Amino acid sequence: MALVGTEDEAAPDLAEAAASLRTLADNRDVDEPIRQAMDALLSAAEEAQRRLAEQDARIQQLLDLSVTDELTGLLNRRGFLAELRRALARSRRSGETGMVLLCDLDRFKAINDTYGHPAGDAALIVVAQLLQNNVRGTDSVARLGGDEFAVLLADACTEAVKPRIDSIKDKLSGLMVDCGDVHVPLSASVGHAKYGPNSDCDLLISMADKALYRAKTEQPRRVPPAASDYGVLIHP
Repeated sequence: MALVGTEDEAAPDLAEAAASLRTLADNRDVDEPIRQAMDALLSAAEEAQRRLAEQDARIQQLLDLSVTDELTGLLNRRGFLAELRRALARSRRSGETGMVLLCDLDRFKAINDTYGHPAGDAALIVVAQLLQNNVRGTDSVARLGGDEFAVLLADACTEAVKPRIDSIKDKLSGLMVDCGDVHVPLSASVGHAKYGPNSDCDLLISMADKALYRAKTEQPRRVPPAASDYGVLIHP
């Protein structure tokens, strides 16, 4: 990240230097050899600026790829954890609370085994689009791996976030994926945990994962009570 910042600062410096050289050459009566030397310096500065801009773009592209899931275009695990840590840092400063949702497709292996991996990929993309379309711009959605997704509902109190969780759950249970001539219904289990100023990232994920496990094993297609990693059980 520091490399990007350094280059961003260098490019304007080169642009200013090039502009100064051009102004000096235009406004002063200088000998031709000096003007040619200044023109050469100007060309070199402009070329250096162009190369810096290209390098900056490549670095930013690599940074984006490092936190993006290739199939769905969502954040990957690394990107999601980075966003979650930033949200927890804000929570420690401001006291805001939020929620982490973990979503896992039901019987995903059966879809892959029965209809093939292209159908499984299509199911993942459908779920990714649904989640992305049902969160705010300040929220984050990620594919953590396999058929597991995560949603970060930032700066959201329990009362406000419950209808949103219920809406996501209901829409997940009504999904269909096109597998050739067959439309296969999808469903997903959801577990969630609340965070606050004293929350720990790893413990928060663990609590949401336990809630997801209960949803899958005890009451499929239902969101269980949310777990709080700082000692208060939050009911949906």
